Amino acid sequence: MKKSQYNVKNERMKFQYRKHISRVQQKDKKTVMSVLKNIRTFEEFIGFAGFESFNDSVADKYIADLFNKDISLPYISNNIRDLKEFLRWLERQNGYRTKINYNHIDYLNLTRNQQRQAKSSHYKHSYKFEQILTTIRQMPTKTDKDKRDVALISLQAMCALRINELRTVTLQNIIEEDGVYFLHVTPKNMAVKFAKTRQAVFLDLGKDILQNVVDWRDYLISLGFKKNDPLFPAIDNRFNQFNLLEQSINKRIIQSDVTIRNVFKDAFVNAGFEYINPHSFRRTIALYAQNQSPAFMNAVRQNLGHSSIDTTFNSYGSLSFFDQAQALKSLLIS
Repeated sequence: MKKSQYNVKNERMKFQYRKHISRVQQKDKKTVMSVLKNIRTFEEFIGFAGFESFNDSVADKYIADLFNKDISLPYISNNIRDLKEFLRWLERQNGYRTKINYNHIDYLNLTRNQQRQAKSSHYKHSYKFEQILTTIRQMPTKTDKDKRDVALISLQAMCALRINELRTVTLQNIIEEDGVYFLHVTPKNMAVKFAKTRQAVFLDLGKDILQNVVDWRDYLISLGFKKNDPLFPAIDNRFNQFNLLEQSINKRIIQSDVTIRNVFKDAFVNAGFEYINPHSFRRTIALYAQNQSPAFMNAVRQNLGHSSIDTTFNSYGSLSFFDQAQALKSLLIS
């Protein structure tokens, strides 16, 4: 007999928990769905029995089951973390206070070595500014899509945005005051992490790089785009009756991050470089800032939207192997 694929009571509690983490913890939709997916993984393990069946023995068996699967340690760590938070919330709800032992939830844990391994990361590659500028200046600018893509990578080079921010920039977000251009990054009309407003001042990478963005914005305005319309709109391709490719610009944002990544991939691969994702531009500027003045480093921190300079360098500023080696070579022992 086929096992049930859901448990009505469990679904009811997951719905309540979904409201809790959305409204109280202010989790975004993407995070909420990831949490619910991890909870369902546990449900599948217990055969969709009630959550009240959880105990220390189940905790041990569940962790063992995760390690028997071909999944990464970071995934296991995130799964266990989400499940623990859910069970701690559930233990406080009516009908579960006497059925779930709070102390048993702590059995959902990794060893210290496993925790360190889960937090470790692969070496993060990033481009040099010279590679970025070379790529931009080699990109074609014949079609509307070409011009949009050049502007897209140019803006990322100057502002180093998160990909969702880049995808949702509108015309009104670009501001110029006294000859200084900056991006007003705001959750009012952009997808901004933690909904934090900031000003991302354009890096001075050359007049042509700035002009790529300004000219594209002005071109959209000439087409009737308003301030609330996307700076990087979707472009539809279709073949006309003569079997010739036609492009049309829509006043809607690009829906998928994959589309953004493909623009970067095509540009850098065509320029003869390895593809590295758009987020790496944030590491590019953080690494560059390490050799600049404290004021410049703090300005980069603000541009990236970090509350602390430690976040900037812990997340993006680790020296490359080459720079690390060069720094150590400077030590002279007489």
